[in-house]
Amino acid sequence: MRFIRRKQAEPADPGQVTRIAPAIAYDGDLYHLPDWRQRRHEERDLGRAHATEGQIDTLTLQTGSVPRFHELADERAGELAMMEDRTEQELQRARAAFEAQKIKLAESQRAFAESRKALDDTQHHVSELEQPSRRPGDGRPSSIALSGSRWPAVRRWLPAAALLLLLLIVEVPILYQVILSWGDSVAMTALLAAGAALIMLVAPHMYGRAFRSWQEHGSPLRGRWLLIGVAVTWLGFIVAVAVLRRDALVKPLIVDGQEIGPTSEGVGRLPTMILLLVLLVATALIAADLGRRMHNPNDRRLRELRGKRDAEARACAAAQAAYQADAGYAESIAQYLQSADRRRASRLRQLDSGFDSLATAYLGGVVEGLRDPEAASWAERIVLRRRTAP
Repeated sequence: MRFIRRKQAEPADPGQVTRIAPAIAYDGDLYHLPDWRQRRHEERDLGRAHATEGQIDTLTLQTGSVPRFHELADERAGELAMMEDRTEQELQRARAAFEAQKIKLAESQRAFAESRKALDDTQHHVSELEQPSRRPGDGRPSSIALSGSRWPAVRRWLPAAALLLLLLIVEVPILYQVILSWGDSVAMTALLAAGAALIMLVAPHMYGRAFRSWQEHGSPLRGRWLLIGVAVTWLGFIVAVAVLRRDALVKPLIVDGQEIGPTSEGVGRLPTMILLLVLLVATALIAADLGRRMHNPNDRRLRELRGKRDAEARACAAAQAAYQADAGYAESIAQYLQSADRRRASRLRQLDSGFDSLATAYLGGVVEGLRDPEAASWAERIVLRRRTAP
């Protein structure tokens, strides 16, 4: 297993990853050394008690044989045996944990590689799509979708929108006169209003969107015939509405029981019909063209791809963090295994030093209990002999 330090936030190769320290380093210690400080206090108290009770005296110290030392030696042997047993258990558990961590690391590496590949693929598609459209059908999104700015679109669509508004201003008085001519016919008034809204604005706008989709994605022969059929039907509705409006405009108006001239007085039926057709067709074409310009289906595709890329980037970052953490934890276990011999030697040194300090503390308690300067002198000799003994 290889762990490589890298400075880059995102590695170029999914098989290599920046190692980070795990949140919790591996700790498989089953053996813990005694609390030497507490034990020294206990040994000092025990030595003082033995001297006070007469179990040890100056003569015993002169012989150099202290019974408590044999007990401490037996305790040391038992502690050493327990340390060896626990150390072996630690090694077995650490090896098992290391094998399990290697399996987990392989899984997190695979997940990270897959998420990185998915992110790279999506980013490639986004990069290919992030070119402004030059003409309908080139498969590119609009500049609005790329930059998020509306001003280029407003500047491009403003003339058509202004012309559409002008036509509507002209259309509203005509529609008002038409509604007046039908009097209290609610059904016909509603029909004319709905026809004006659908045929002049809503339907052309939706047709423009469908036409742009056909320009971008193409369509089978049946789809092209359907667009043509819808356009012909649409033109038929325009002619029907124009005829109804013409009849309403050339019909004399009756106000307060008195008949007055028609709204189109002085203009023949044919010019009125042509004018109405021009207004309706022009309004519908402008609405359809605005719909075609405003609704580029590639804009939605770009938004979806960007959202997919952002989600995959978050998933990739999470997978990378998991991979890094697993790699760091695996290295922590490996370091724990490599330090087994050093840890055992350190524990052995601490055991020897600790039990030696217990013997010294016991002698200190004995001297305090005996209160004999000669006993202190013999105790110092015993300590010196123990420290210089091979």
